[in-house]
Amino acid sequence: MQDQFVVYPIKIKPTGENSSNYLVYLPDFQGYTLGEDYDNALFMARDYIGTRSLFNKLPPASKHLPLVGGSETALFIKVNITSFRLQHGVRANGYL
Repeated sequence: MQDQFVVYPIKIKPTGENSSNYLVYLPDFQGYTLGEDYDNALFMARDYIGTRSLFNKLPPASKHLPLVGGSETALFIKVNITSFRLQHGVRANGYL
């Protein structure tokens, strides 16, 4: 079985001047997640997408990065959906 990958744009920014937390916006999902630091925020974004794939059809991925301002950064994030589902006990048909 070949792994299925998806790539989505995200925007990430620190939550405040005195905080190490990062807020992640996933525009294709119109959703947010939060990380304890930059690396954890990227992990949480992948987890958000992977978890959505367990229960819903994923939306089409935008091919362009969103506009950013101030302390925001935009980037594409890649998620191995096949691996995520296997790690969480779900096969392609929805059952293990």
